[in-house]
Amino acid sequence: MSEAIGRHISIKRAGREYHALCPFHKEKTPSFTINDEKGFFHCFGCGAHGDVIGFVMDYEHIGYREAVERLAAQSGLQPPVMTRAEVERETREQSLQQVMEQVTAWFEEQLAQTSEGDLARSYLRERGLNAETISKFRIGYAPQDRDALTRAMKQKGISEAQLIETGMLIKVDERAPYARFRRRLMFPIRDRKSRVIAFGGRVLPGEPNEDAPKYLNSPETPLFHKGRQLFNLDQARRAAYDSRQLIICEGYMDVIALAQAGIPYCVAPLGTAITAEQLQLAWQLVDEPTLCLDGDSAGLRAMVRAADLALPLLVPGKTIRIALLPKGEDPDTLVRTVGRAAFDDVIAKAQPLALMLWQQVMGAGARTPEAAAAQEAELMKKVGQIKHPTVQHYYKQFVRDKLREAGAPPPYAKRENWNPASKNKKWSPASPGGMKGGDVQLPPLLRTADASLLNPASSLIALVVAQPSLLNESAAEEIWLAAPMPAHWQQQLHRLITEIHIENPSLDTVLLWQTIGEELPAEAQAHITRALKGLGIDLAMDDTVRFAHASNLWGEVVNDVDRTRLKSECAEAEALLGREMTDENFQRFVALKAQLESIERERVRFYREDPLPAAG
Repeated sequence: MSEAIGRHISIKRAGREYHALCPFHKEKTPSFTINDEKGFFHCFGCGAHGDVIGFVMDYEHIGYREAVERLAAQSGLQPPVMTRAEVERETREQSLQQVMEQVTAWFEEQLAQTSEGDLARSYLRERGLNAETISKFRIGYAPQDRDALTRAMKQKGISEAQLIETGMLIKVDERAPYARFRRRLMFPIRDRKSRVIAFGGRVLPGEPNEDAPKYLNSPETPLFHKGRQLFNLDQARRAAYDSRQLIICEGYMDVIALAQAGIPYCVAPLGTAITAEQLQLAWQLVDEPTLCLDGDSAGLRAMVRAADLALPLLVPGKTIRIALLPKGEDPDTLVRTVGRAAFDDVIAKAQPLALMLWQQVMGAGARTPEAAAAQEAELMKKVGQIKHPTVQHYYKQFVRDKLREAGAPPPYAKRENWNPASKNKKWSPASPGGMKGGDVQLPPLLRTADASLLNPASSLIALVVAQPSLLNESAAEEIWLAAPMPAHWQQQLHRLITEIHIENPSLDTVLLWQTIGEELPAEAQAHITRALKGLGIDLAMDDTVRFAHASNLWGEVVNDVDRTRLKSECAEAEALLGREMTDENFQRFVALKAQLESIERERVRFYREDPLPAAG
């Protein structure tokens, strides 16, 4: 495994493992590990994880079969044998791909070397494209003569039937076939392997046919399925992975102009509004692609369509952002006339889908209570399109929070900190200050944190501090990586311990404790000391005794972490089910309940008679 991955990135042996800078996110300190014995790679920074086939698929952005074929070729092995039908289909596709390559090269010649191509060359100069960009995107020209392509390809041994099958010729009844693209600037559409599979043709100034569409795309063919491809995906995917950005523009020229301006992570749908399949392609590269739309009425309509498309597809961690350009501008004109900085500013101000949805429905405000109620109903109807129950739940929470911000605080606002002895009896947040008994005050939780997870997470950290070698076991390591850390100090410790483990898997407790004291505030050690005391562990214990004690407690603490997390999720699912009795909500509740009951049974089987004391 290390040999295969080492062909792509620089790796360095560290004991039984290999370490490297992660290729899937930017970092200065290596957090990417390869373990040949266990057969997996893992990044402690971004969470990337998998086997050698998964690495090649993610790094090269290719499919499973192609990854297997590449690895087999590199290892001198025979790839899996294809069926006769698969062989025939692949042979046919390879033949058609060769046809498209010949057609592309011919279009390039017509642009660069013919007098008829002068008009197209002049148009490209006016649009500011240089020779390097024209060559990179293989832009060409389709001449006016309806039979020119047929004659040229015949000389190369390509038949009319092949040109018809690739969509380059149109055949109507018994009439002679003729060229689909005539007097047009030609933009090759490539697949993930940079093979030309179709074309987009743009009409040029002075077109005699007033009814000619501005853009004309290839029809569906054995090579090309319009809704499943994105223009420039092959060139943009590496840049998108490196930058964690992907911009979805509206047209080919936008993508090309932005690439020339130094923004290579841009793609575009193929002559239509973005499809569900195209959005899924974008999500394979980044979690939050940005949809860049014109600021005119057409762009606003496109925004509504994009929101309606995306809502049913949302899952945890996957969404879209929407950037609206100034009226009258598109990405091409903006970077050419104002500069790249202006476009970067537009993208930086892109709004999350949830906020755009709110502004779309509620932005104009309402003059009457009835109008406000209608707007709220419309907004909740749109949120109801989200199929994933947890995402839908948080969208509804977002809407409720925004409604509270827009109006007066509801009479049922929480009053946990209301002091009945006070004279004014107003609610106010708890004032900062230390805790009784000299305990260090816990830092504030994250918004998504569950306070019930504080104690189990503290116990897990304490065990790892007591015996860092626990993380040398792959199962324990994966549990540690996935463990929820609700408090800020816990997250800091989790990150620090993980980084130390990567750099020195054999680090002992004394050095780890010393490093924590040097790197983190004193409160971190105070929290760990409390947790260790609750577990009955003293760092001054003999190493063998401490290791045995920590190992015995590991299963119990892990069980406690899982049980607490599931109880929280189960309560959330039950509350959601109470509000909305749907099949999806019911199935989620049942599944979580079953997991919780399984954990409880395991807890009864091996838990001590004396339960773990609180260790928060």
